[in-house]
Amino acid sequence: MTLLAPNAAREVDRAAVQHWLPQLGRWLLPPDASYGVHHTWPQLYRSDGKGRFFVVTDGDELIGHCATRIVTVHGATGPFAACLVGSVATAPARRGEGVATAVLTAALAANAGDAAHALLWAEQPGLYARLGFVPGTSEDFLLLARRPLPHQPGVRLMTVADHPAAHALHRQKPLRVERDAATMSGLLTTPGMNALVLERDGQVVAYACCGKGADLQGHWHEFGGDDADVGLLLQAGMHRLGQTDAIVLLPPWRTRLRKALGAGVIEAIPVPGPMHRSVGGELPACWIDGLDSV
Repeated sequence: MTLLAPNAAREVDRAAVQHWLPQLGRWLLPPDASYGVHHTWPQLYRSDGKGRFFVVTDGDELIGHCATRIVTVHGATGPFAACLVGSVATAPARRGEGVATAVLTAALAANAGDAAHALLWAEQPGLYARLGFVPGTSEDFLLLARRPLPHQPGVRLMTVADHPAAHALHRQKPLRVERDAATMSGLLTTPGMNALVLERDGQVVAYACCGKGADLQGHWHEFGGDDADVGLLLQAGMHRLGQTDAIVLLPPWRTRLRKALGAGVIEAIPVPGPMHRSVGGELPACWIDGLDSV
């Protein structure tokens, strides 16, 4: 089988990618998904997204694809630019021909001047070592069971009027991806997601998000506020959404959240974080919330 040359890939604009969104959905999402890729990764594929797209084609037929976006990450040593890489996909009949290598090589080269660090979400990490990607730091998923809970006043669905308060809480996180208010508001209205708040004395003190398009269903993947308030909101949120169990993506800096969740935590499950490739220095400790992942 002939392998593709690294320069077989090219960058295309969003208008070109729109033509292939249904095909990308078949490659990247579960067969019964109710939401498409533009719902699942709006920061890439929605009309106001900031994605860059790299493809290999055979005529008008899509053979391979990946997408990137540049973000500012607030890490342990301060803010830095990072290239987030995702939606890596190859036509099933063309796997093993170097298609993924071609699109990733093109994407990394195109973004090289904008960020020294690239983070990649990949189901088969071994495929990307040849391009310099190394395994990420382990992250913890908490398996959470619903517990009997007295009525928790102030827990309700988020409204658009709550978006500024949620944005302010996001900005208080020590490790995060920078978002402006408009981006935050757009992400909080992602289809397929439930966003809840905890309000006290007329102020939103915590928020939490579960689900995102066809991705992260049953996962509480982003929250803001102190650990005690987030713990209350997550347990009350499970009751509100009718969940008997759920998964919580636990940021490493939330050292008191597991205790706040108490006996509801059944198990902590370590999982690999995103792979990363760094040029000119080590990747600082950082965290990518579920809303920012690609």
